[in-house]
Amino acid sequence: MAGATTTAQDVATEYRTNRTLLSQEHREQLTRMLRSFVDPNENPSTSPNFRAPGADPVECFIEILHNKTIQRDADVVLQLLKCLKILSRKQQNRAKFGDDGIRAVLLNLAQPDISPRIAAEGANVLLNICYEPENVTALLRTPGVRQLVNFLLDADLELQANAAGAIQSVCYQPKGREHVRQLDGIQNLLSLLGSSSQRVVARAVGAVHNLSSESESIRIIRKYAGIPKLVQLLNSDNLQIAGSAAGAVQNVSRELASRLLIRELDAVPALAKLLSSQDVHAQVCAAGALLNIMGPEMEARAGGEG
Repeated sequence: MAGATTTAQDVATEYRTNRTLLSQEHREQLTRMLRSFVDPNENPSTSPNFRAPGADPVECFIEILHNKTIQRDADVVLQLLKCLKILSRKQQNRAKFGDDGIRAVLLNLAQPDISPRIAAEGANVLLNICYEPENVTALLRTPGVRQLVNFLLDADLELQANAAGAIQSVCYQPKGREHVRQLDGIQNLLSLLGSSSQRVVARAVGAVHNLSSESESIRIIRKYAGIPKLVQLLNSDNLQIAGSAAGAVQNVSRELASRLLIRELDAVPALAKLLSSQDVHAQVCAAGALLNIMGPEMEARAGGEG
């Protein structure tokens, strides 16, 4: 079974027909088999699994991850989380994940001596599965979001980026935004906007953009000096970052106090420049932000001239 042709079904079949596979003496065989599935599927653009139609036996990988002896083997846990990350790129597999799958991931993320690599892969799994609203609802019933918020403060850049990405996914849902806000997640995300890693910044500002759609979050962003950081990111050469920053500025500029601050920070030239960028999302967000910033004043002037 070793080699690039190993499928998720191959792994499931071997596990179901050979239950000694989880024993200590067969642990190397299990690790090798999982890697033979992971290696050719790590890159989504070339992943045979991602291109293959239909659901996979994701429940088999979840069952293995629940095994207590497996949870003590960091190498196997890492490969299992990589497998689940790969499988959860497909909507059919995300829909099958459920409470049991979320518990399996969180049990391993809660280990006291967890390595940043394992935590980062677990966060990646949560990032993917939380594209499904029902999985966000299930995650909110657990301590999982709190773990993600805490991971934002870790020194490991990959873990920061993946945790911020997972929080971004959670924050597509209103209840998710409320949950993250109540856990002081906004403050932790704002602390990452000056990171040396563009991947960390892109994920963090994307999450802030989602959170900024609600008035209470806008007040927190302003209170914790998030607006100057967002305005600064409008000048980023990375259009994903600049576009998300423009989207957040568009949202926060609905509040008068924030709108006045944005004007003081001279955000208009950077927003105007984004109007001619090659990124449609950045263009739309910049246009919306300019309307919010300049619109009330222009309406007042028009009213005065009438």
